[in-house]
Amino acid sequence: MPGEVSAAADRPRDGRGRARAWIDGPRALWAEAGIVTAIALPLLLLLDAYVRDSPTPRNDELIYELMAQAPSDPHTFPFAHRVAVPTLVHLLPFGHGFSFSLLAWLSTAAIAGLAYVLMRRFEIAKPLAAALAICLALSPTLLVASLREGRNVDPESVLVMFAGAIAIVDRRPVVFGAIVLVGCFVREAALFLVPFAYAVWAERWWDPRAARQTLLAAAPAAVAYATLRLSVPAVHSDKVLGYDSLLGGRLDVLDKAADQPWRILRRLATAFGPLWIAAPFALRDLRFARRGLVLIAACCVSMLFALDWGRIVFLAAPVVVVAAAWVLDTRPRLALAAVVAFVAMDVGYAIYMEDFGGADNLIDPAPTRYPIV
Repeated sequence: MPGEVSAAADRPRDGRGRARAWIDGPRALWAEAGIVTAIALPLLLLLDAYVRDSPTPRNDELIYELMAQAPSDPHTFPFAHRVAVPTLVHLLPFGHGFSFSLLAWLSTAAIAGLAYVLMRRFEIAKPLAAALAICLALSPTLLVASLREGRNVDPESVLVMFAGAIAIVDRRPVVFGAIVLVGCFVREAALFLVPFAYAVWAERWWDPRAARQTLLAAAPAAVAYATLRLSVPAVHSDKVLGYDSLLGGRLDVLDKAADQPWRILRRLATAFGPLWIAAPFALRDLRFARRGLVLIAACCVSMLFALDWGRIVFLAAPVVVVAAAWVLDTRPRLALAAVVAFVAMDVGYAIYMEDFGGADNLIDPAPTRYPIV
């Protein structure tokens, strides 16, 4: 199709052909992704078993637990509108602890599979794509969700971002629209995929065809999320950091971040580890990486509303992972070094967590500044 943005169009350095469309793609690719998922899951469970979990929900986790207990009651804003996971836990015929954990484990393992598929769309070598995908699934940001017994929506949110990114790369607007529609019930950040889709699909700064396609695809999700916000009651409070005023709230978040710079920098660094170093070098040659700056920018704006910057930037994982893999793909020694460093970070973080008394002693021990409802 004229003007189509494809993964293969970003790969001028070899002639291995165009990436095939998502649904019509080769079954072998999805079989390989299934193997990557199957490898990632037991490794995640092994790390989870090694580190003592935080079994008693508190702070954000307690809000999600309360939502699972009573989905129709008012709950703390903005968590109250992330209804998909707590409602599903409420409906599952298991205990809440196991249900939350199960969803987190399956979502995290599936992230590895989808990350593999996305990297293969750009013809990243299979061993490197598989290694980076598994390392990503075991990274501190996702491991923490498992150690919290799944009582947050980070794994499910990142899964939505990867699924949406694949649909965007394959230019499947109907599939993309369905993913964003489901995703907006998981977490409002799924709507970040909308400007990202336009950025990837557009051939110029203003592209009416791409704008029309993006808006039509995203319209059901926009209507659904607006309905969700208007129909689901939430408990608002001026104690919620970043949400008390339009301008003052942003300044409060930045002031709070300035009080704990090393903690925030550590969380940002461990989001992607060595991939942070490689990814920027893709900006010159990889159009997907340049267009992906829109998604990173959306995450940066979101950082003005909350202090969990490491978790927020992780929503841009599809862009960072592809960009880093692109750079490392033609540099075998650097690729090996990056994978070894990534593994060391993942395993080292788990050892650090356990050596200091497990997750219950290290994950957000301070009380929140907002009501737990």
